[in-house]
Amino acid sequence: MSMVMHSDKVTPGTRRGRKIGHLRGHEAGVRVGYAEGWMRHKWFALATLVTLSVAQPTYAAASAGGWTNGGMVGAGNGALYATVGFPGLSIGYLRGVSDTLDAGGRFIFNYGGEGKPADAWLGIKVAGDAKLKVDPGLPVTLTLRVLPGLGLYFPQGFNIVFLQLPVEVALGIPVSRDVMAHASVEVPLGLGFWNGFGVAIWAAQIPVLIGGGVEIKLDQALSITGQLHMGPHVEIVFGGITSTQFGMDALVGLTYRLPS
Repeated sequence: MSMVMHSDKVTPGTRRGRKIGHLRGHEAGVRVGYAEGWMRHKWFALATLVTLSVAQPTYAAASAGGWTNGGMVGAGNGALYATVGFPGLSIGYLRGVSDTLDAGGRFIFNYGGEGKPADAWLGIKVAGDAKLKVDPGLPVTLTLRVLPGLGLYFPQGFNIVFLQLPVEVALGIPVSRDVMAHASVEVPLGLGFWNGFGVAIWAAQIPVLIGGGVEIKLDQALSITGQLHMGPHVEIVFGGITSTQFGMDALVGLTYRLPS
């Protein structure tokens, strides 16, 4: 008695069916993977937009006129400023203590001495910066500014230590919401101790510089400034002579109001 074993034969039709099934399964997988990838990119783009909108800096409402020259930074606001020209360059910071008082400080590098073209010494200064707004009851602003500080100068053969108390009175005139002109008087008082060539000299400086300038806001955070002052620069040497020379400052700058 014999038994006949039937083997599973793979016909061409069977092979074709298997290939079609494999391709269909692969196609379905690709579609699912594509859909998942598209959803991931969609959510990533949405998260990026939300992050950018949250990270965008915000600024307190800006008042009409200027922030620095003849104007105020404003209560709770801060601003960085920088100037360059004659007699030197400076960088500073102001903080609005209130709507009528700004306080801060500045660092100054001078290559024109104390503003006398005839005595263009190199020197550095550090100073406080306080500005008070006075209400004159007129459509203009009146500010009083003091910058007490210490200066070091190095004319040939001497070292000079300056104790300084510059005072400025400025009348701000709003030309438009983004433009502030000002007329001002600067009196950069100083007391200097000269030491060199075996001698020590005390001298006082009393310049009176008259002029003005303008501040133009470019946007809610940035403004450009310019100013020019000229006048007599009086120097009194104790136990010696009194001299008067021409003094001036001519500066351009930028003010950047920090985000709140």
